[in-house]
Amino acid sequence: MQRQRHHEVKNAIFTHHAQERMKLRRISDDMVLNAISKPDRREQEDDGDTKFIKTISGRPLHVVAAHLPDEKKWLVKSVWVRGENDPQPIWKRILLLTVSLIRRLLR
Repeated sequence: MQRQRHHEVKNAIFTHHAQERMKLRRISDDMVLNAISKPDRREQEDDGDTKFIKTISGRPLHVVAAHLPDEKKWLVKSVWVRGENDPQPIWKRILLLTVSLIRRLLR
């Protein structure tokens, strides 16, 4: 079975990378569409992409997208929340906690 590389919603097409980051960072399609349609600020990137910045529920959301004039859509390339670190996988958290507990016991 072939994995779909892009996801399309309204006036946006999400790359696989953007979809992965959104899932990891708990960012919804609606949040991204809101940032694109009503940004607090827009910045033009050196490569021609546009960065949309919008604070949603106290989270400064950044969306990097390229305009596709023929399709009249935005190709969303990446999404993140400024100041938030990506959550660590559960196995890594358990491992770090175990190491921390062992260190405390050895003191």
